[in-house]
Amino acid sequence: MKFKYYIFILILATIASCKPEIDEFSPSKGGADFTSFLAVGNSLTAGYADGALYLSGQENSFPNILAKQFATVGGGNFKQPLTVDNYGVGFEGITPVPKLILGPTTDCKGVTSLGPIRAPVEVNLANLQSVAADGPYNNIAVPGVKSFHFFFDQLAMVNPYYARFAPDANTPLINLTAGIDASFFALWVGGNDALGYALAGGAADSLTDPAQFAYFYDMILTSCILNQPGIYDEAKGVLANIPDIMSIPYFNYMSTKIPYNGMVLNAEQAAGLTMLYGLYGYDFTFQEGQNAFVVQNSDGTWGRMTADDRFILSLPTDSVQCHGMGIASPVTQTPFPIPNKYILDEAEIADIRNHIAQYNDIIYESATIYNLAYVDMNKILIDLETGITMDGIELTSTFVQGNAFSLDGIHLTPIGNAMLANYIIEAINTTYSASIPQVVVTDYDAVYFP
Repeated sequence: MKFKYYIFILILATIASCKPEIDEFSPSKGGADFTSFLAVGNSLTAGYADGALYLSGQENSFPNILAKQFATVGGGNFKQPLTVDNYGVGFEGITPVPKLILGPTTDCKGVTSLGPIRAPVEVNLANLQSVAADGPYNNIAVPGVKSFHFFFDQLAMVNPYYARFAPDANTPLINLTAGIDASFFALWVGGNDALGYALAGGAADSLTDPAQFAYFYDMILTSCILNQPGIYDEAKGVLANIPDIMSIPYFNYMSTKIPYNGMVLNAEQAAGLTMLYGLYGYDFTFQEGQNAFVVQNSDGTWGRMTADDRFILSLPTDSVQCHGMGIASPVTQTPFPIPNKYILDEAEIADIRNHIAQYNDIIYESATIYNLAYVDMNKILIDLETGITMDGIELTSTFVQGNAFSLDGIHLTPIGNAMLANYIIEAINTTYSASIPQVVVTDYDAVYFP
């Protein structure tokens, strides 16, 4: 028995003496140089969120998050043209407005709920004052910019966000891009080449011709690579493609709340509407129960909404619920189609998707030709619809409650930007054999609930 006991003690001692080998993570820049990092793009790159450009949004922009990770492998200072407060400045038309917050809203039926409202403060116009004297900046992303806007010599005259940090009123953004001596860059442009048209429900703006996009994109990209001759050789970088707009809450949320056939009628109402529209020359048949809304087509004629059409977030829901929009005005007793600026129809959606697919082919080909890292934002945001889990936190594209999207339904929250940064880091590590540490997404916030 004693012999067996000693054998048992010996086995325990042997096990205790074995030290498991743990592979320690050793940050490495690999084949890239992050000393001077340049971020080029639009509002998503600038840190715009909640319908405005504001301080903490910029501080939690994905390029600023990346720069913190790059610092572990020799990355240098990353300077942004920061605004002065956490209410910032957005625009409704030409009117400056503060960011969106969650607050109580009461609809036309007297139901009160939490929803996005503009913060109850006056815009500090210092947010629009020039900070060019404090440049140059590493983040030169401009909200609202399209690919061909880079070449406008009057961009600072029409875009107040660029005017904040433009060297002067006549310097095109492409000159600023090419004039910064960068060793590494992130380029994410092209979204606004489709988004402007989509935001207008196809009723205004236009889609950039893919051939023109290819021409302008290549010049922007080569300006990022070659940039200002100086300390660094040609820059390496990462490119991102353009998401499918229908994966963004701004274009899919409202249709989950109001169905296309949400006009509920009794038999008398149905007969009356059939007669009313007949008087205006439209052979529309209405029936008892659910009916498709009447909408204005892009050519000004009227049609019926289909299951493949989508409301956009700007739809005035009170007008639909209480004032007859989509049916008939209870005041004038006349037809009241939903204006086409509040709807993307099936043909418009297909056209937008076709253009985005062509833009993305150009971006992917560019990444291949120039041997650059590439991030498929389109796939990421499609995956986000069903949920992406990082650090135990699930992120989805569900409006307000999904963690990823801010209150404007287009731009990301801080935690959404952190998620994005991890995908970019993964692509950079793979392409340049680097070992940049991932971001801890739980260090970042989602939508703030009061």
